[in-house]
Amino acid sequence: MSYDADWYRSFAPRTALDMVRQTPGFTLDEGEARRGLSGAVGNVLVDGRRPSAKEQTLEEILQRIPAAQVQSIQILRGAQTAGDASGQSVLLNVVRTPFTGQGVGSVGFEYAQQDRAMPNGWMAWSGRVHAMDYAVGASTYSLRRELPGTRRLEDAAGDSIGTRRDSSPRDFGEYTVNGESSFESGAGHLRLTGQAHYERYHEDSLIENYDAGGALTGSDFNPYTESRRSAEFGGHFDRAVGDWNLASVLLLTRRRFASDVTSTHENPAGGVDFAYAQQLQQDSGESILRGALSRDLGKDQRVELGLEAALNTLDAAQAATVEYGGVVYPYALDNANVLIEEQRAEAFFNHTWRIDERWSFDWRLAGEFSRLDFSGDSNQRVELAYAKPSVQLTRSFGKSNQVRARVFRDVGQLDFTDFVSSLSVSDERVDGGNPDLRPQTSWDAELAADLRPGADVALTLVLFHRWLSDTADLVPVGPPDGLVDAPGNIGDGRVYGIHVTARAPLKFLRGASLTFDGTRQESRVDDPLTGETRDISEFQGWQIAAGFRQDLSRIAWGLNYKQASGITSYLLKEVDYSRASPSLDTFFELSMGRSLRLRLAAVSLLGQPELRDRLFYEPDRRAVPSHAELGRRDPGTWYQLMVSGSF
Repeated sequence: MSYDADWYRSFAPRTALDMVRQTPGFTLDEGEARRGLSGAVGNVLVDGRRPSAKEQTLEEILQRIPAAQVQSIQILRGAQTAGDASGQSVLLNVVRTPFTGQGVGSVGFEYAQQDRAMPNGWMAWSGRVHAMDYAVGASTYSLRRELPGTRRLEDAAGDSIGTRRDSSPRDFGEYTVNGESSFESGAGHLRLTGQAHYERYHEDSLIENYDAGGALTGSDFNPYTESRRSAEFGGHFDRAVGDWNLASVLLLTRRRFASDVTSTHENPAGGVDFAYAQQLQQDSGESILRGALSRDLGKDQRVELGLEAALNTLDAAQAATVEYGGVVYPYALDNANVLIEEQRAEAFFNHTWRIDERWSFDWRLAGEFSRLDFSGDSNQRVELAYAKPSVQLTRSFGKSNQVRARVFRDVGQLDFTDFVSSLSVSDERVDGGNPDLRPQTSWDAELAADLRPGADVALTLVLFHRWLSDTADLVPVGPPDGLVDAPGNIGDGRVYGIHVTARAPLKFLRGASLTFDGTRQESRVDDPLTGETRDISEFQGWQIAAGFRQDLSRIAWGLNYKQASGITSYLLKEVDYSRASPSLDTFFELSMGRSLRLRLAAVSLLGQPELRDRLFYEPDRRAVPSHAELGRRDPGTWYQLMVSGSF
């Protein structure tokens, strides 16, 4: 299915991103946490080629493309996506026209509760020099917000034993420059991408403690700063080799994370009882080299085979001290200073068969091997090996309808920071690192339907069931007298649910349409401590996003609503529940000529606070709760004013 540029004209798009967001039956997917390049690259192609980047989001890449350069947008489904690195069953392809030079950008500010407007903006320029296409972009985003809150402290009987009042002014800024270039080279086509990114976050958290009678018992001042730097370079080269097509990818990514926190506890008289300081630095890198050969076998079949090699590293360092009575003592954590190196290789083979005009069959077999070496606080070697088969059967019917059945084995991503310990000052607990953590694996079954029951009407339904092994959760690690909670594996589990997306025009209201994107899912796993069946820790049971938009001749306005269920973490001595506030985003856009558009947006959290409830147990969760901490925060409302245009 294809939508030409004229179909989007009523939305007055400025970039390809604006067009993608209005495409019926498609939800932008930035990619999932899977190992290597597969699955981490999302569901968008540009001119039939996948972006050679992981640090750059699809939104950033699409935002660099002016709408005037888009010829059409194609939706690829079923057999049309066979052989794609992501394994996605639905892809979107942005087809560009030949172009010379054009720019697009937006500038404005955000205003929240701190009586200061913070600047935001982005710009992109794309052009052509002889036979070389290029695009460059830059963006900045900043905010200043207040996040006040109150924590009610209760004993085992539910009676109040005190309160904690939080004030947490915070500011954030991020800055990005990126670009890409493509040209013919060595009888093939070469595309280069690059990005540099920096961000900084700071908060001054002050917690005042009161007893049940309202008397001040002390306070904690916790100033916290973190920064992130990253740089990425990607290259994609493809060429014909006889009857085969060779596609190769090189991707190099380097990141640095640093944080600094100091926690000072004062008594009611203003004297300092103790102070804690922690500095973290984590340098990580990812290097991927991937090569694939593909060819058609007649007009109905296609095969692809290839190899992927990767080197992943993390060098983590922690320095911490505790001060009592003017004396400073070092504070050491297990698994806090660690060097991790992973060497990984994967081989894969894909085969696609178009059985007839209605039926198609796609199967894939991949196998991977990796070796992780730990040194520093942990010294060990871990070897992992997995087979990853996949089969998909597709049936088309009617003009544009399709059903798909898919079964595959999935291997989850390893987040190297899960191997490293640190202290969470605000939660007063150790977030442990676990070098014995293994990737979660699963056998997944999906049944999906893409339906087009009418003009500009789209409905997608996906039923899924996942049988998990080595379920990722939280486990106690360390010596018996010093156990801390860390990411770990807790055996077999299940996840099942439904994902629905829909878009429909409102024929009784000119230029109006409704959109919906929702997921409802359940998880089941046996708790290794209590033996009871429960949800997986940090599992999102449901989430919805619904929108209304009306586009008229010069103006557009609309509403976007988002809400999600709370998530629960099951620790050794604690059950931690949190829930974000539902939000309602209202916007108004005014076209000010062919090149400028004004957008005013307000984000309100509907008066519902963020929740954070913590139940504590002694000696562990097999006992009844010993006390509780019930937290509420009010994020408030913030406003954005942006002017966008082309040049």
